[in-house]
Amino acid sequence: MMMILGLILTIGILVTVHEYGHFWVARRCGVRVLRFSVGFGKPLFKWYDRYGTEYAIAAIPLGGYVKMLDAREGEVDAADLDQEFTHKSLWKRIAIVSAGPIANFIFAIVAYWLLFMVGTSVIKSTVGEVAVNSPAAKAGMTEGITIRAIDGKNVESWQDISFRLVERIGETGSIEFTAADKRQYLVRIDHWLEDAKDPNPVESIGISPFPTRLDPVIDQVVPDGQAEKGGLKSGDRLVSVNGREVDNWKDWVHLVQQSPGVPMQTEVQRGDAIVQLTLVPDAVSNSDGKTTGFLGATVVVPSIADDMIISHRDNPVTALIKGFEKTWQTISLSLRMFGKMLVGEVSVKNISGPVSIAKMAGESVVSGPEVFIGFLAFVSISLGVFNLLPIPVLDGGHLLFYLIEGIFRKPLPEKVQILGVQIGASLLLAVMVFAVINDFSRL
Repeated sequence: MMMILGLILTIGILVTVHEYGHFWVARRCGVRVLRFSVGFGKPLFKWYDRYGTEYAIAAIPLGGYVKMLDAREGEVDAADLDQEFTHKSLWKRIAIVSAGPIANFIFAIVAYWLLFMVGTSVIKSTVGEVAVNSPAAKAGMTEGITIRAIDGKNVESWQDISFRLVERIGETGSIEFTAADKRQYLVRIDHWLEDAKDPNPVESIGISPFPTRLDPVIDQVVPDGQAEKGGLKSGDRLVSVNGREVDNWKDWVHLVQQSPGVPMQTEVQRGDAIVQLTLVPDAVSNSDGKTTGFLGATVVVPSIADDMIISHRDNPVTALIKGFEKTWQTISLSLRMFGKMLVGEVSVKNISGPVSIAKMAGESVVSGPEVFIGFLAFVSISLGVFNLLPIPVLDGGHLLFYLIEGIFRKPLPEKVQILGVQIGASLLLAVMVFAVINDFSRL
């Protein structure tokens, strides 16, 4: 339910922003707007303003559109030609078409501006663990170092580290890490994560902000789950399973997963006493068809030390500057990722569709307003960049036609434009189908 609510909120807000950009500029360029619709299909609600524009909220919440007076879509009275779209100058048409993506970028800037003014907290870029035999370990990186730059670009948080590493996906060469003590570490990469479906650059490098070796101490047990039925309680420390010592949580999880439906003779320390339990994990089928064990218990996660948290609250001017910078960085990264997909440096398996967006939207709604606003800003930028791609049907395709018109001083023949739109629509449909297939492969 939260996924559906998150998806409707996300698409509703961002489509309204995008289409309002077209609408606002069209009105100021003297074009009559016939309809402003959020959603497709039959209107659930509709009303009119004093200019005769129909506003509608339609049944299918997967997009929206602004319908303008356009001679290409029907006959227009001679008296109304001064309000018709194609009779406007080239620059006005460019402005109207560009306004949707620009509105998405402005929304992101405002969203980040608000977040930076309210205040943000991030985790300091200090390495808590280096995985054995990982690329980071081979480069000589150790626990406790604080990373200050990657490839010469300053970082102060793990969010910054992740962003800089994402920029290098699909590449071959070296990633240069610079520590606070000025020492440099070169991590070699070769077609790095090129075929990964859900790349995790930080994990792939082999570094993390916290030790992943957790003590096997139970935090919570799921009501009526097998852990509770077997007598496991919050605060229990796992000692052994079937006579085998358990000294970290990862080992325990592995044993449980390998024992679906199989009784596990378990010793736990409860206070000063050792308690004998028999736990029988449920048999659960994974998306790959394999069966794994599941008990229903969580581990005690150590709290983050105060000195690992960096908090910022910026004044309005600084927050606005940072909002511009963050938006531009994300636009640049999105364009680079599209480019890498075209040349095969990044797998097309990374293309996400409505299911993935719904999942992330639902998670961000649950996580609180700050996380949701940040998610909206990121998706708004992605929507703006995607719409500027030079594919007929998208805003970028129309801008391509106008660029050609500007060069040759006359518009492309209508048959050519129609053919371009048909090809663009087919390509867009194929991308959408592929994205949905990717979504379901991740479930």
